Amino acid sequence: MPKAQIFFILLVSFIGGVVAGSWLAFSQFVLYLLFIPPIILIALAWRRNWRVVFIAFTAIIFLLGILRTFDVRVSTTFLKKFADGNFEVTLSGYIDSEIKKIANQPGGGQWFVFRVKKLAVPDFTIPEKLDEKILVSANSFPEYKYGDQLTLTGKIISPKNFQDFDYISYLAKDQIFTIVQKPEISRFDLFGELEQKSLLQRSNLNFLERGKIWLFEKIFSFKNKFEKSVGLAITEPQAAFVSGILLGSRQDIPKDIKEDFATTGVAHILAISGYNITLVSLVVMWFLLFFFRRNIAFYFSVLAIILFTILTGASASVIRSALMGGLVLLANNSGRLYNPKNSLALAAFLMVLANPMILRYDIGFQLSFFATLGILYVAPFLGQYFKKIPNRFNLRETFLMTFSAQLMVLPLILFYFHNFSLVALPANLIILPFIPLAMALGFFTGVAGLIWSKLGILVGALAWLVSSVVLWLAKFFAHLPLSSFPVYLPWWGVVLVYIILIFTLVFVAKKQRTKINQGGGEQFL
Repeated sequence: MPKAQIFFILLVSFIGGVVAGSWLAFSQFVLYLLFIPPIILIALAWRRNWRVVFIAFTAIIFLLGILRTFDVRVSTTFLKKFADGNFEVTLSGYIDSEIKKIANQPGGGQWFVFRVKKLAVPDFTIPEKLDEKILVSANSFPEYKYGDQLTLTGKIISPKNFQDFDYISYLAKDQIFTIVQKPEISRFDLFGELEQKSLLQRSNLNFLERGKIWLFEKIFSFKNKFEKSVGLAITEPQAAFVSGILLGSRQDIPKDIKEDFATTGVAHILAISGYNITLVSLVVMWFLLFFFRRNIAFYFSVLAIILFTILTGASASVIRSALMGGLVLLANNSGRLYNPKNSLALAAFLMVLANPMILRYDIGFQLSFFATLGILYVAPFLGQYFKKIPNRFNLRETFLMTFSAQLMVLPLILFYFHNFSLVALPANLIILPFIPLAMALGFFTGVAGLIWSKLGILVGALAWLVSSVVLWLAKFFAHLPLSSFPVYLPWWGVVLVYIILIFTLVFVAKKQRTKINQGGGEQFL
């Protein structure tokens, strides 16, 4: 068996273990017992039957995937033991996210993710060393910032789903399983002493955590200044749209605009996901090809992804998305990856290794993965059927990338959002080319505004114009008759559709190979 095939099987085995651990319940005792048979098989078959050894080793890798999921669940659900009780607890730690303003509630407010290091109940401090996240809803004032070290006193509650939104899964993807609302907050350090020195000087955080806090404090500080600069240079709602596509700040985008984008199937533009970065990075590269050779355009596109990641706060979800987008960009630049299935499996392995929760709960990861799968596999296959489309201005390539990504994510969209958009493909083809220009002008607007406010307004006029065109197009497509209608696809339907789709692709690919072996043709997969 080729080494590349062995590598792929091992990666898929670990991912399969994460899948099993995400949906099935395993006790720790039973899980460790399951390791015994494959270990015995390896010992008995060593140097006698390498096939048996490999199968047993693959089983161990599969079990390690389950174990990784189990360990994450145990380490991130300790606070659930204290949820929904009639008593208050005291949590000590630091703010581990950007501060989000609450605009849709009377009196406003703010919420943030809090990294818990210590927990105390009345008259007793829990001795366990904690490193768990909890979502905090606080009053509007005083304002807090990333890295602030606080002590919270309040009741821990479990999140509840809304009528049309799976809020529990939305939090679980970031390993958050509990909430504390309007707690009493004090700026104390982790040992209960009044804060007298900077966080970086305290010995209760390790070197990596101190370095992470220092870095993200700088990133979020620059991001806030940049967002204010954009807001001063561009009027609303265009300013909110630019901040959304450039910085991932969606809370200020009006509800009607979000609905227009959802109806037309271009809501991914407003979300920081691999699906978004994948398509946008390809359009960025397409735009740069007018001015540079492909290799130079590729490096500029990679630089754009890096800048985009930093500007949005470089959160784990954005980094995952950038990795997926970079993978497709690499494939597009080289014509095709040497081994696309290994590259995609490696990217998925690294993501689920860092956070196994994303496989079950992160819709963005699922959309990113299948969109990337479509672009790497479906687009080259469909190319033979769309040769008549002119490739002027890379029209055929853009159409194939967009159509392939839409095709692969459609079952998931029907399952999660229960909505089928008839205008999604034409809307994406027409709107997407404007996005790199809107992002570039928005970026230059923010930079110009930081240098001189009047210069920001001058550049911002162009960003406002392009953004207005995008918003008008989204509204136009959304209000077309029968632009979308409700369709519900159950989970078993999603599985069935993907099985049929994959079987069809494999069957046709084998047919193509047969034709090639018999005397010609072009191999697309």
